[in-house]
Amino acid sequence: MAKKEATPLSVMLGSGEDFFVGGKKYTVKPLKLKHVDEFVKDNLSLGLQLVNITNEEAKGKLDKWLTRQVVDEKGSPLSLEKAMEEDWDLGDLKRCIQRLLDISG
Repeated sequence: MAKKEATPLSVMLGSGEDFFVGGKKYTVKPLKLKHVDEFVKDNLSLGLQLVNITNEEAKGKLDKWLTRQVVDEKGSPLSLEKAMEEDWDLGDLKRCIQRLLDISG
């Protein structure tokens, strides 16, 4: 039987989980139940982020979710533009979206 990993208290309290890119810390917050339908309807690519970055409509939706669910070390929302300025790559973006889904259940 596989050992179950303990859920961090920060995730249980909804304050999120730390995520690092290029030595900088960000906090990814779990989705609230009230936002699940909207997230699903936005139909973002959950794997290949190139799809989200090259489609203007998807890019706007991705920016909306990053701004809502990810904050930097100062507690400021992370926009897609800011992630680009801070030199994120497609792999970083994919790991961030995956972390969001993982901690949201």
